Amino acid sequence: MSRTRNRWALAALASAVAIATLTSCASNGGAPSSSGGDKTVTVAIAQDPENLNPVIGGSFGALSLEYNLFDQLAEIDVDGSVIERAATEWSSNADFTVWDFTLRDDILFHDGSSMTAADVVFSFEEVLAEPDSNRQLWLTDMVSVEAVDDTHVRFTLSTPFSEWPRQTTLISIVPQAVYEEVGAAAFNEAPVGSGPFRFESWKRGQSVVVTKFDDYFGGAPLLDSVDFVPVPADDARVTGVQSGTVDIAAIPTAQIDAVKNTGSADVVSVPSHQVVYLGFNTETGPLADAALRRAVSYAIDRDAIVETILSGNAQANSQLVAPTVIGFSDSLEPLEFDQEAAKAALVESGYAGEEIPFQYALDGVIPMGAEIAQAIAGQLDEVGINVTLEGTDNASYDIVNREHGLSGLFLGQFSPSILDAGLPLRFLFSAEATNYFDDATIEQLVVDQKAVADDARLDVISQIWAVNQDNAYVAPLYSPDAAYGLNPEVSWEPRPDGLFIMKDADVDQ
Repeated sequence: MSRTRNRWALAALASAVAIATLTSCASNGGAPSSSGGDKTVTVAIAQDPENLNPVIGGSFGALSLEYNLFDQLAEIDVDGSVIERAATEWSSNADFTVWDFTLRDDILFHDGSSMTAADVVFSFEEVLAEPDSNRQLWLTDMVSVEAVDDTHVRFTLSTPFSEWPRQTTLISIVPQAVYEEVGAAAFNEAPVGSGPFRFESWKRGQSVVVTKFDDYFGGAPLLDSVDFVPVPADDARVTGVQSGTVDIAAIPTAQIDAVKNTGSADVVSVPSHQVVYLGFNTETGPLADAALRRAVSYAIDRDAIVETILSGNAQANSQLVAPTVIGFSDSLEPLEFDQEAAKAALVESGYAGEEIPFQYALDGVIPMGAEIAQAIAGQLDEVGINVTLEGTDNASYDIVNREHGLSGLFLGQFSPSILDAGLPLRFLFSAEATNYFDDATIEQLVVDQKAVADDARLDVISQIWAVNQDNAYVAPLYSPDAAYGLNPEVSWEPRPDGLFIMKDADVDQ
């Protein structure tokens, strides 16, 4: 390790370990209960759910609730594969434009009524009909959905889509009769699903309580109830698991040792589905030059960032998906840290030392984001690239990004909820993406990957990652681990997608 690398790395590490004073957890939860045979667990979620109506959809905080309360045609397993849920099988025509799904015939909604194909059709059509739905963008390829009979549903798509079964995991099935009778607003207040847990109560800003559904087709959950409490602050979640106020909570990697040292909570972690990346506005200014962008990417020591700021709880990455996500390519060589290559590319670019703004959020979904940005700025300075750090709160950063106002370098992330490259390809690389570059080759490859499956699809996606690496449109940095504080009396399996799926969780008695 060079002397200059030591200098910036130690400074970044010192900043990373300067942890703020922990605050008290605001939940009303408690330690897991098993008195009288009841088993109750309190889970801290990072956001208060905006709503519980899956037709409309809401924040990430609502997703865990949705997957516990409702069924979908298929589901994503912990390894990223698509497995059966409400549907027992599916098949398509040769070009992936027509898909047939066979439903189970033993699924009951929480009101005791049976699920049929009509409920599936209604759920998909209602998403498209609901003007406030956040789920419509997942169904832009759907031309029609029809009930062939009570247990068979047919989808017709406008374009080949080999991963359509994976896409259906984003749409929850609601009982048509109940939804039409009460309306969207009332359904939001007392949702009726068919999932392993049924809705019990919702106190906004405080908790959502769900209880086990004994007639669930996959068998009743082991827990009697789960109390989901919104705890947005990282430090408050740490305090919660340390004190036993909450039983399960996501914690920042910087505080793993603090949780372990208390001895009151276990720490479990898994590689996550997130990729943190450095974006470039290639439309104007010095970063319009590909050689300068390559210089930036070569100059970043990803391994050192992982080892120091993230304490080894991540994996350096040069692809726009994590290794836990379908579409990660083992054939793509990782981009190596190479200061000499960076300096050579810098000369090729004709860069004259202009200051380049570097925008990032001080809080939000990239833990240690400010420290990461400072480290990158130090690394770029070592090869002669001048950046001006512009950190803002996450809300302000999001507004600027939505208005296409990120003007130079910027720190971003992508966490595909369905553990597949299709989402980042669509939102970062397709012709419809509101990104900061245009590349006709990549846009066509994004279309092509939808029309093939399995290894053939991975080959196309690998080409996209290679073209991106050659042109440095987006510079992937690392994929972090997801860490959780866990009450030692609770058994629960963490997932790469960060969801709290509670059907198989249990409390030791």
